[in-house]
Amino acid sequence: MSTIQTKKYYHFEDDLKAYPNAWCFIVYSPRGPGKTYSSLKYSLENAIPIVYMKRTNDDVDFICNGKSDYDTSPYYPINRDTGSNVAAKLIDNGIGGFWIPENDGTINGLPISYCLSFNAIKRIKGMDLSRCAWMVFDEFIPQIGERVNRREGDLLLDVYMTINRDRQKRGLPPLILVLFANAEEISTPVTNTLEVVDLMADLNASGKTHYYDEQRGIVIHHITRDEIPLEESEKKGIYQAMANTAWGEKSFGGEFSNNDFTNIQRQSIKGMRGYIKLHYKTHDYYIYQGDKGCYMCKIPTKCIYEYNLNRENEQKAFYYEHQIDLWNECVEERFKFQTYSMYDLIMNFTKFFNVRRS
Repeated sequence: MSTIQTKKYYHFEDDLKAYPNAWCFIVYSPRGPGKTYSSLKYSLENAIPIVYMKRTNDDVDFICNGKSDYDTSPYYPINRDTGSNVAAKLIDNGIGGFWIPENDGTINGLPISYCLSFNAIKRIKGMDLSRCAWMVFDEFIPQIGERVNRREGDLLLDVYMTINRDRQKRGLPPLILVLFANAEEISTPVTNTLEVVDLMADLNASGKTHYYDEQRGIVIHHITRDEIPLEESEKKGIYQAMANTAWGEKSFGGEFSNNDFTNIQRQSIKGMRGYIKLHYKTHDYYIYQGDKGCYMCKIPTKCIYEYNLNRENEQKAFYYEHQIDLWNECVEERFKFQTYSMYDLIMNFTKFFNVRRS
């Protein structure tokens, strides 16, 4: 286990300096370590132009139309603490910007950062955002009950590629993608598109704070309470009252308590036979069947059934012919999985594919 140095707040620049060759930083935590604050403050102080992503046009409108007595800009606490004067302004529906006004209050020149929603992606195709060095997607893990486009991960990377392509043509370093969230749910459209769900699950289980995939250039940072503990003044009120509840574990501990990892365990396939082969994205998964139940893994074998889940018709065929039976096997704890992403694919099939039972 890596040595954890405790501190009061998170400092994004520490991750930047520790992993200078990374292009993607995924940072999740309990509530309150100051993830967004840290990144915006560092980019402001070092004149780093950024794209600040939010999910909807309403999110951007709320941020950019805050009144003087109710400032909803993410720069408000930075203005308060540092004496800076960053102001938000709505440019168009789903597109905003942040400027440092002149002494007379007028706004001139290019913004220090842009605020964009996914709904505005088509309209930014013609905008040159190549001067921006980072793209920060705040709250990439949606809140419970929040409606999210299942293609959100693809949309995010489409925006990334649009900006990054222009940067590369200008000979600039790759755009840095920064993903911040509270640890609500490990499987999201973004983490599934990046195919980092299992890496995040393994990091949580390891007790370490960082994982760096050097080949892919992806950093995952799990900010724990060991790294940034609550101060004595914070251990009162709701922290004390909810400390030993499920909600408190999720909110204060940041351990993905909404997810069930009990059926994730490696096991021997000795005595089991090949049942179903699933091809999904670029991966092949094999479901084995035995006297004590089923096991899903990447160990190849000849199977009775085979489905290509990249095809709509075969998604529906697998769903109607096998998924409910496999779901019941898992509920009865007779179905084990090598990785969480395999469990998620079977147990939450309709989250990935547009199929429904009649």
